[in-house]
Amino acid sequence: MFVFILFILIGAALAGLNYWGLGLYHQWYWFWTVPLFWLMYFLATSAAYIVILYIFSLVIARDKDKVYPPSRPTMWIIKQTAFLILKVLRVKVHVKGLGKLPKNGVAMAIMHNHLSMFDEFVLASVLKTPLLFISKPSNLNIPVAGAFMRKAGYLPIIQGDMANGQKVIADSVELIKKGNSIVIAPEGTRNKDFPDPILLPFHAGSFHLALDSKAPIALFSLQNTNAIVKRFPMGTHVYLDCVGVIYEDEYASLSPRELADKCWEMIEKKLENKKARSYHVHKKNEKEEG
Repeated sequence: MFVFILFILIGAALAGLNYWGLGLYHQWYWFWTVPLFWLMYFLATSAAYIVILYIFSLVIARDKDKVYPPSRPTMWIIKQTAFLILKVLRVKVHVKGLGKLPKNGVAMAIMHNHLSMFDEFVLASVLKTPLLFISKPSNLNIPVAGAFMRKAGYLPIIQGDMANGQKVIADSVELIKKGNSIVIAPEGTRNKDFPDPILLPFHAGSFHLALDSKAPIALFSLQNTNAIVKRFPMGTHVYLDCVGVIYEDEYASLSPRELADKCWEMIEKKLENKKARSYHVHKKNEKEEG
């Protein structure tokens, strides 16, 4: 939010200087140039910021095999950039339930349903606690963004590779014990057919993240991140709900499969109850019949 507000102020200041310096204030009908200049300078400042990030990303990307420890400053840059991008794409994020989260910066295992790459943008921009994401390796190769994700300490996980998955979860457990909150989508992949089904099965192995670290599990449901690109420039209403938090004394006696099913049911119930907030809620067979 800080970067976004800063760019708004810079744009407003430069627009005002132009309006005054060119003497446009002498004729009232030139007032329309102020918002035009503001938009121009805001976009120019945002573009310059991206260029700066690109230059730094080239330095980071020199050693693609390097494993970086968690970097709070880089997480902050990602948070600010995610917020800026969502605003430029005209995304309005509606957030509920954050009061359920543990206080005093307690490290959590954060689980959410997975609809698009913008899931991470929303979570990073909204949640105050620094976050490390478990993500597929290709995401860490995205130009500019991938370099900063790697520098922040994000953990790449190879889908379908059990040995790699176990190692990533074990590394994540150690990071949680050191005070870092870890985010994972236990569906394992994007739900491209939402809302049919409304939620894919959860991988039980993901829940060793909590069982082995004994960290609180924060469950989140996301809606409409899959519509952001399609609806631009009209704008998108995205909904992020904290479904609940499960503490160690509540899940200690459960197996990974039982815990996965419990969390799946909680998120699935929220999505079913709130599906009217989604833009695309018709089942595929209903579309075919229509």
